[in-house]
Amino acid sequence: MSAPPSPPSSLSAFRVHEPAAPGPVVVEVPHAGLLVDDVSARFTRVPERALAADADVAADALFGDVALEGAALVVATLSRYVIDLNTAPRVPTPYEDKLPYGLREVRRRSVSGEQWFESPPPRAEVERRVRDVFEPYHAEVAARLAAARARHGVAILVSAHAYPDVLFPGAADVVLGTRGGASAAGWARDAVAEAARAHGLSLALDEPFPGGHALERHARRDEGIHALQIEIARRLYCDARTHAPRADDVARLRAFTRVVASALASAAAR
Repeated sequence: MSAPPSPPSSLSAFRVHEPAAPGPVVVEVPHAGLLVDDVSARFTRVPERALAADADVAADALFGDVALEGAALVVATLSRYVIDLNTAPRVPTPYEDKLPYGLREVRRRSVSGEQWFESPPPRAEVERRVRDVFEPYHAEVAARLAAARARHGVAILVSAHAYPDVLFPGAADVVLGTRGGASAAGWARDAVAEAARAHGLSLALDEPFPGGHALERHARRDEGIHALQIEIARRLYCDARTHAPRADDVARLRAFTRVVASALASAAAR
């Protein structure tokens, strides 16, 4: 009998794009991953279409040029169905862990329209995912922010996302999350807003995305660490039916996010 597959190492849970000249900005992309590791696949079975549709489609590509402006780019490689890196993890209680399979089933719904029933992973498996995926990822983000602040006296985290229009009809092209202004200073918000205006993109503040766990965990304004969440509408660059990215539109948005990284670095230096 062959040995069971090993859990993923912390390195396999994410990749880092290093800037040649590190600046104060760190960009993290928690939901673009499409992989389900072998251990997780024993407990988590997701239809292929749902796996792709429920990811932040090509969000890593949208922010792919930020390293040219000195920003470190941390990109999750595993699917949000393994663990959601922008939500505080919930470990099942011992009582919940003992419930029969049928009583633990939940209905899953995908942006793709697919539905299926799934039993949440057992407690030990959730703890493994937190230990081997969630915590190493956020430790990497925290280390990058600490290095940026030590180097420049200030650090700015951008939590990068792409939202499905079908769930949020009428939302702005770009939604800037600041947790009601608590996670970032006005100069950081203004830098993103000006970049959006310059690229002809509508922008909303905190509605309907005020910012998730990354902002709550990493923002420390009183210590010089600011954090923003940037959500970009998929309609700007994806086919509505297939979710396939359009290369020209991806390139246009890459230019926007590169300007965001440059503007934030410039604003932090003032």
